[in-house]
Amino acid sequence: MQIPHAEQSQSILAEAPFGVATVDADGRLSWCNRALAELAGRPLTELAGLPETALLVTAGVLPTGIVQFEQDGKLVQRVVVDRGDGQRVIYYQDVTVQETLRSECNALEEQLQQHNTIDPISGLLNQQAVRRGLEPLVSRSRRYDNPLSVVTLSFTNLADVRREQGDGAVDEAVLSVSQLLRDQIRWADLVGRLDNGDFIFVLPETDSVAAEALAGKIARQLSEFTLPALGGLRPEGSFGVSNWRRGDDANLLIKRANGALSKAVEAGLFSVVTA
Repeated sequence: MQIPHAEQSQSILAEAPFGVATVDADGRLSWCNRALAELAGRPLTELAGLPETALLVTAGVLPTGIVQFEQDGKLVQRVVVDRGDGQRVIYYQDVTVQETLRSECNALEEQLQQHNTIDPISGLLNQQAVRRGLEPLVSRSRRYDNPLSVVTLSFTNLADVRREQGDGAVDEAVLSVSQLLRDQIRWADLVGRLDNGDFIFVLPETDSVAAEALAGKIARQLSEFTLPALGGLRPEGSFGVSNWRRGDDANLLIKRANGALSKAVEAGLFSVVTA
């Protein structure tokens, strides 16, 4: 097979449907084809001698190898080949459509995740859904001074279950306990599972005394609750309670409940601590 001479190669690249340029050691364009001129939105005769960065919105290259051109903000895949003589050959492919579609798909996926409200293991609300439900209740308490409580629940022996019986056993334990917890709440209450695996109750129109009473009731039920399918396993839990105070937002209310939960774990099995 006959290998094209350098002049023939340059002639072929001059008509290529993608941008091609040679860049010297100073980063200036020494040659480019018409496709690059069209991408850059400049006459071909103006490009020779320009620094390559003059074509870009910002200097530098993104980690993906995508650069943005000044002309219409085009997104361009940039591939560099070092010739070894101080010159580099750079190839440019317009990927604006592909990157726009990628961005739209990522945005859609994020929206779908935000609208997904159910924790897949427990069947309860997930953390995002609980927070979305809690925020308007906090606003209502702020406006009308209505009582509002949050209870967090941690099962301290799930790590032992995972180590001894595997992830499947943990999932079964979580599902069984979730069914028990769901049976304890009123229609207006929210119960969900946080990202760290703890459970959370949001109790509108409930002061700290009533929230403590509910936590104590569930603690007593859990102390008698076993899972025959898991060898009679008894989930071991502790509870943290917080009540809305002026100045609280949803994050602070949950944070105080988690602080109380940490103290309850230290206090021992089925303890209930109020912040």
